[in-house]
Amino acid sequence: MASGVGNGGGATSSDSSSVLTELKIYAKGTKAFFGDDELAWVQAVLTEKTVDEEAKKVSMTFERKLLEVTANDNSNSNSNGDMQEYKFEATFDELSSKKKTLPPLCNPPLLEGIDDLTSLSHLNEPAVLHNLQVRYGMHNIYTYSGIVLVALNPFDRVALYSQDTLEAYAGRMRGELEPHLFAISEDAFQGMIRDRKNQTIIVSGESGAGKTMSAKYIMRYFAAAHDDTALAAAAAKVGGGEASGMSHVEEQILATNPVLEAFGNAKTTRNDNSSRFGKFLEIRFNERHAIEAAFIRTYLLERSRLVYQPPTERNYHVFYQLLAAAPEADRERLGLAGRTWESFHYTSQGGNGCIAGVDDAVEYANTAAALDVIGVDRQRQARIHALLAALLHIGNIEIGGGASERTGASIGEADEACERVVSLLQIDGTLFRKWLTKKQIVTRSEKIVSAISRAQALVVRDSVAKFVYAHLFDWVVRTLNEALTGGNGGTPPASFIGVLDIYGFEHFEHNSFEQFCINYANEKLQQNFNRHVFKLEQEEYQREQLQNWTFVDFQDNQPCIDLIEGRLGVLALLDEESRLQQGSDATFTEKLIKQFAATPRPAPKTPMAFFKRPRFGADSFTIRHYAHDVSYEAAGFIEKNKDTVPDEIQNVLRASGDAFLGDVLSAAAAESGTNQQSAGGSGSGAGAGAGSAGGSSSASAAAGSRLSVRAPRKPTLGTVFKHSLASLMETIEATESHYIRCIKPNDAKAAWRFDAPMVLSQLRACGVLETIRISCAGYPSRLPIPEFIHRYRVLLPASAARALLGNNNSTAAATATTTTTISTALSGSGANSPDEFRRLANDILLAVFPEPDRFQVGLTKVFFRSGMLAVIEKHRVERLNAAASTIQSLARMHQARTRYQRQRHAVLVLQTATRGMLARRELRRLRDTRASITIQSLVRSYLARRHFAETRTVLTRLQALVRGSQARSKFKAMREQKAAIAIQCVVRGYFARKKFTRDMYLVVRMQAYRRAVIARKQLEKYREEKKSAAHFKEVTYKLEGKLMELTRQLDESQSRAAQLAEKLRLADREAKELRATQSATIDKATAELRERVDSLQRAKEAADAQCVELRGELDRARQELEDARQQATADKDAMDTQRAELEKKLADLQRELDDSRAQLADVRAQHQQQMLIQQQSNSSSSGGGGILSGGGSGGGMPADKASSIKRSDTHMAATGGNRWRAAAGYAATGYDMADSSGLPALSAVGGGGGGAAAAGITATGGHGYGSSAHLMPPPSAPASITTHASAIQQQQRQMQQQQQQQQHSQQQQSNRRPHSIDHARPTGGNAAASSKRSTIGGDEGRTLAKMLGSLGGFGASGATSPTGGAAAQLHRSLGGSTILEDDEASAAAAAAANGAGFELRNEDDVREMLEHDDLLIAEVLNELIGDLQVPMPNVDAEYSPPDLLFPAHLIGLCVIKMFQYNLARRIDRLLMSTIARIQKKTAAFESDYTSAFWLSNVFELLSIIKTSMTEHQSSAHEYAESERAMNDGMQYLESLLSDIYFGWIKDLQKRFVKLIIPGVVESEALPGFTASDSGFFNRLMGTGPRESSVKIENVLSFFNHIWRSMEFYYVDAAIMRQIMSELLCNIGVTAFNNIIMRRNFCSWKRGMQIQYNLTRIEEWCKTHSVADATRNLDRLLQLVKLLQLQKSTEQDIDIMFEVCDLLNAAQIKKLLSIYAVSDYENPIIGVVMNEVTRRAAPTEKADKILLDTNDLNDQVLYLTARKVPAIETYIPPEFRMPRVRALVDSQTDMSYDDDIDLDIDGGVGNELLEEDDELLEDYDEYAPYPHQHQHQQHRQQKQQLGM
Repeated sequence: MASGVGNGGGATSSDSSSVLTELKIYAKGTKAFFGDDELAWVQAVLTEKTVDEEAKKVSMTFERKLLEVTANDNSNSNSNGDMQEYKFEATFDELSSKKKTLPPLCNPPLLEGIDDLTSLSHLNEPAVLHNLQVRYGMHNIYTYSGIVLVALNPFDRVALYSQDTLEAYAGRMRGELEPHLFAISEDAFQGMIRDRKNQTIIVSGESGAGKTMSAKYIMRYFAAAHDDTALAAAAAKVGGGEASGMSHVEEQILATNPVLEAFGNAKTTRNDNSSRFGKFLEIRFNERHAIEAAFIRTYLLERSRLVYQPPTERNYHVFYQLLAAAPEADRERLGLAGRTWESFHYTSQGGNGCIAGVDDAVEYANTAAALDVIGVDRQRQARIHALLAALLHIGNIEIGGGASERTGASIGEADEACERVVSLLQIDGTLFRKWLTKKQIVTRSEKIVSAISRAQALVVRDSVAKFVYAHLFDWVVRTLNEALTGGNGGTPPASFIGVLDIYGFEHFEHNSFEQFCINYANEKLQQNFNRHVFKLEQEEYQREQLQNWTFVDFQDNQPCIDLIEGRLGVLALLDEESRLQQGSDATFTEKLIKQFAATPRPAPKTPMAFFKRPRFGADSFTIRHYAHDVSYEAAGFIEKNKDTVPDEIQNVLRASGDAFLGDVLSAAAAESGTNQQSAGGSGSGAGAGAGSAGGSSSASAAAGSRLSVRAPRKPTLGTVFKHSLASLMETIEATESHYIRCIKPNDAKAAWRFDAPMVLSQLRACGVLETIRISCAGYPSRLPIPEFIHRYRVLLPASAARALLGNNNSTAAATATTTTTISTALSGSGANSPDEFRRLANDILLAVFPEPDRFQVGLTKVFFRSGMLAVIEKHRVERLNAAASTIQSLARMHQARTRYQRQRHAVLVLQTATRGMLARRELRRLRDTRASITIQSLVRSYLARRHFAETRTVLTRLQALVRGSQARSKFKAMREQKAAIAIQCVVRGYFARKKFTRDMYLVVRMQAYRRAVIARKQLEKYREEKKSAAHFKEVTYKLEGKLMELTRQLDESQSRAAQLAEKLRLADREAKELRATQSATIDKATAELRERVDSLQRAKEAADAQCVELRGELDRARQELEDARQQATADKDAMDTQRAELEKKLADLQRELDDSRAQLADVRAQHQQQMLIQQQSNSSSSGGGGILSGGGSGGGMPADKASSIKRSDTHMAATGGNRWRAAAGYAATGYDMADSSGLPALSAVGGGGGGAAAAGITATGGHGYGSSAHLMPPPSAPASITTHASAIQQQQRQMQQQQQQQQHSQQQQSNRRPHSIDHARPTGGNAAASSKRSTIGGDEGRTLAKMLGSLGGFGASGATSPTGGAAAQLHRSLGGSTILEDDEASAAAAAAANGAGFELRNEDDVREMLEHDDLLIAEVLNELIGDLQVPMPNVDAEYSPPDLLFPAHLIGLCVIKMFQYNLARRIDRLLMSTIARIQKKTAAFESDYTSAFWLSNVFELLSIIKTSMTEHQSSAHEYAESERAMNDGMQYLESLLSDIYFGWIKDLQKRFVKLIIPGVVESEALPGFTASDSGFFNRLMGTGPRESSVKIENVLSFFNHIWRSMEFYYVDAAIMRQIMSELLCNIGVTAFNNIIMRRNFCSWKRGMQIQYNLTRIEEWCKTHSVADATRNLDRLLQLVKLLQLQKSTEQDIDIMFEVCDLLNAAQIKKLLSIYAVSDYENPIIGVVMNEVTRRAAPTEKADKILLDTNDLNDQVLYLTARKVPAIETYIPPEFRMPRVRALVDSQTDMSYDDDIDLDIDGGVGNELLEEDDELLEDYDEYAPYPHQHQHQQHRQQKQQLGM
């Protein structure tokens, strides 16, 4: 019979009722734990239970299947079918008096593998061990136990310390993610900041448990977690890479690890890298919480390892590194040439000098590199190597002689090792040999030198080696501290975090002085830990205001500590015996027995109770430590405590010629003096060398000449260690402590093998079980009140439910609505107060526990006694099972009733079928009889019908022939009549068109005649005026210009002739080649070539003729010029006499001109009014789509221009100017009124569109009259001509109205772009398909800030370097002057002052302004960028692309015009100023609207410039500089676009990341699948099941806001898709990494919620045409799918890996290891987890668990610039930009002026119209804006007019 141990479910009262209550928990099928010798604890199932209430006895039988466990697998793999039985028998009295305890119960499957041991419902020793075993089997090595982190060594490389993992824990609260030492580190860091209190992380455990690696990762976390520049570097160091980007102090902190490991770590039987000293690293932070320094304290270096190693162990690593990788040049000098570790006594005692998987040569390089980092140069490293080599040679010194002092020990003169030691240490060899074999006794009057035995000499030799190595280790530590503190080690830091890597409790077969000191330190730490836990529990109860609670006193180990460090304790007696001349280990043991074992039965809580005398032998003693009883062998205690080296040897060493050795020993001597003072005082001054200070003492008096009997008393090693430990405890008690307990799972160092008895012993030793015992003494289990009510609301009694409802409903109704009511209250929709929640929780508890001492309800939590949480959980399961049974019974009743009804229905159907069969048989007989009669009648009727049909067919054919003949005759007559009508229609149309053409010709001729008359009159008036000098000069200029033009034409003709001649020559050569190669077809080829030669010859002759003609014209022009000069000379004399007369005539002409202008203005106003009326009628008839009927396209523009210019006056007329208020109050110039009419009816009259008519009514006056002279009669024209012109205009308006009515239905269905932000925008594919590739990024994609920085400070007035460089180039391109920020106000003021009446009369004025007028650039920078207010989306006003993209188009117009005039420096200046101003405008990313607006405009400007450069085909050398300026500008615009894009993306992600977890992961939008987050984090925060305040609707609203903003500002479709792709990628990565790191998110219910939310996001993407971007969610979707799959069999594993093909094996393994099982789910252990681990093993080292974050700094933006066919020249009327307006007007007027020179017959006009058609076709093909219907209408009008 086996009985359980522990508190289990033990009762707290002595009556039998409480025992019976506890026994109710043990129902059939209940699992309990029983002790086992091999497995520590095993589980068994209750099969039989007998309770005799009369005899007050209980008997229970448990059974367990015996499982076959393989040697390499600790999981239960195979069952052999055998059963093992466990019986438990006890009386009620034994249970009440705690003489026996009930078997500890197992936790439900729901809690197996939980990440916090204190959350177990049954908190006992076997439950803790089993939970750790389950988690270890799932490859989870970290587990919380309250405030302690339990870490099990996996003995394998695990992917838990990567950069992604480090980033995931940075800034997170403890418990928010899975248990990890990074979580403890972050908790300490946040506590230091939050509480402004220093922190300490205590890492403890036995050798091989992983303390050193844990401390190393903790230090690396602090060095990198909160330093963005060092984060990647630290992660690289974690992965074995090199660090870069860290601060120097952080690099030095990380460099201390390889140095200290080399000098202080060694291979033991339990650990390949065991720390043989204690270490306390103090990481110091400044006021900004950045690492500024560090300080190291070491404790108790194991110096005996230097001279002795047990089998299979090694010496310190540094010796093997030196032997493996010392430079060849130094090996001979050090005496290491040709030697290995087997050649030296100090390294070969263990028999094994290699470690599997470790390369000592590589480690040597790492150690050397680390020494370089901390400031130890190569010269000092060489001296260190010399000391280490000397120590190796000391071990090889052969000492001869006898075994007694009489014979004496001796060293041979030719001893090679001794000679090498003397050489390396540079000491006196004679004295060294002497004092190794002699000793000196100092008396009052003399010194006596005597021989020592060989054994004593060996001890002296080893003492020298230990003495030198200990001081070398102290020197290394001191050097590290000097480097880490910068020489300011005594300055107190602002704050610090200490990392204590201390040795764990040790219990070996042979325990000596080192184990005694180690266990003494662990006793002190355990006492601090127990008190800390006790304090936290007490504070928790006080904070929750629990009533009537008392603590069972925890086990205080103060008596054991007093036994060791008391006034007459072990250390005091040891020091006393060590100071005696004749002191020995035996007398020391006798004193201990006499002092502490004198009484056979000492008092329980006294030091004597913790001391035991040995049963056998008198040279050992036993101390009852908190973890285990340890027997210490006293042999060697005195010698190790003294740890002295003869003074004579010390003097020899200090007299060394090696300065480095002298430095090491002198610094140690100074520190020794300090330690002597601290040992005699309070001990607070223990420093970094405390661990070896005792061994570094020196007899300073011996160095003097004066003899003295009493030398200064040196502190013993035990005393020094005691005081340094006291200082450490003071530091720990003054800080906030965090505990990490490292556990070694097996002795074989096998990966993932769990040795339960070994782990259990360590749990007892490290205090984890003691923590649980302290917790169990009070209320170990606790739940937040909302979570408790949410889970156990089903236990609420009916009376309480009715009271909660507030009515007198029946019990059934109250029970039915209880769950709904409580859920409503918990969701926050009700007005329940905390008091009501506590009352509700109390009602539930009272319904389960009649005894009130089993629980207490605090302010926010419910507290349970040990095991009571399991009881209430059992009641809940029973209630749910009962409800399930009721549902099952009702379902079965329904099934039975349904089955009966189906059977009854089947019988009725069978009867009906039988009767029906008989009836059908009788019916068939009657039917056959009737059928025979029917057949006879049918046959007879068939014969009659066939005769009738034959007769009818003959008659029908005859009728068809007759009717066909008649129809053909009628059709022939109709066709002839239709042909006649068509001919008449054509003829009449021809005459009508001829008459119309003739009328047009006559009208134009009449206008020309009238103008000729007026011109002749004007000529007569000004004839004499031309004789003046000014007129002569003007005529001369004109003739010279004509001469230059003729000369240019002549050159072109000659060039063309030369080209034709070259073509002729090539043709001849080609003909010869063809004749030679194609003999078969020579005749045909010859004819073709001759014909081609003739044509070329004719072309050449025509060119020659043209050249001759041009020469003639040139001669005539020269003759006219000569005649004009002669005439001017002759008329010069008469000029003075005619001046007065001419001035008088000029005044008269001026008056006539003013009268003519007044009449012309009246006619214009009348005509404009008619056009506005017609436009309104057209708008109403066409639905507003035909406002611009070809009048704004600039049809008369020449085809050879680089870029077309298009007026967008329609938008201004339709929208007005009320949406732009940047310059409110500025009066309109009349520009919008002049352009708003469009004049569509006059396009046919002039043959060139409405541009000329529009120019005819501009307010500029100068160009208007001349432009419209051929379209409108002048004021002095005859009335008949005016009437005829009006009739023609009226006829054309009627034709236009008919055309518009025909297109009305088509225009209503035109593809017009919606301007409302509530609709999606269609994307055009033609622009992307036919545009050229624009790469933004890569080499050209550097940030604009770097580009502008490389330009030498653009915009500054400082001097630039005159030689080379981008800055000098830009300075030269800008002409040495730029527009400064301070000068912009004055420039703007000047522009406003000079803008009134600003006019450009000709091309020279345009060039002059573009080249020299800085106010033009000022207008662009101020009005279009600086002072521009971005319009906000408004549903009341619609914005077209010109309304929002006009800054890009106007800037592009200025740049293109500068390029046409070859103004490279002005292009540089304008583009660079524009880019700098836009960058300044968008640098802050204050608004999404601003970012979207400028992103769209910059992309539009880039597209405009690229389009112009693509169409520009000039190869002239003079344009090279301008092309360079344009290319540089495009490059800078690409960088600006990239900066705006990525800056906006970063700002969006910064705001959006806050919505991802609550909106996508935590949002529970799917009803019925509420996931309860009952993890440690929620209990820590005091929150229960909560509904996220952020919903998935918030995420979709964010998407809608961004999408509508981009759509409103017409952002390019590719950019829109890429931005949404970035946001979706952010969802995929952030949600994935959080789910896979948090256990409370890994459940199938949570997976259902997340999948529903992701479906909502996918639907949104499909509706907005960005479905392709959802591929960024594929991994997240597979992760969610994995949560919902079955995970119980091997077939399920195959399905997992098949369905989740995008997840790697490590991610699947990680997810399954933290999967939180729900009710009625089994934990994922055993076969499933082993199979997943096997599949993940091959790639686990390379696989990453977390997804890489989207680093925008390394991304490149790839976009396709669209082709812009026309520049929109719309300007808001309230903008003060007179120069930009004048530039736009000049370009429009100049294009209208080109339309004036039309031939009378309309030939040239038709050619221009054809060019206009080509332009409009290009516009329809490339333009993304939906205005094609306007141009289609324009073409249809021209077709209707016969064009």
